[in-house]
Amino acid sequence: MTPKARNVFKKMIDITNSQGIILKYENSSQHALRMAFKFDLIKDLSKELTPLDEGVSLEVLEDGITPKPPDESWNDNLPKLYIHHNAFMKVLGGTLDVDIDTGTGSMKPLLFDRNGHAMDPNA
Repeated sequence: MTPKARNVFKKMIDITNSQGIILKYENSSQHALRMAFKFDLIKDLSKELTPLDEGVSLEVLEDGITPKPPDESWNDNLPKLYIHHNAFMKVLGGTLDVDIDTGTGSMKPLLFDRNGHAMDPNA
């Protein structure tokens, strides 16, 4: 996750009083027969997550980049970015960033593979 994405997520969670954000991989609402990555705010962890969804800490270690490890963040009661179980294998090892349209304020997820290439949800 890029520092930009981390900061945007933390602000969104704080402003909306949410418990986290989830990244999903699902059918596109705009293009038939296409897949898309999508963000949703989580209002109630107990109702909106399953045991198969993975949490990624929005807190970082002293290097300012590395996320707090799962064994240290699992029960820290801090908001997280959750990866929906349907998206997990698709984004594993990737880097998450966000693109914000300054004209409309809309935000879309950008995912990059280990080599820095944009990930196509349909590939």
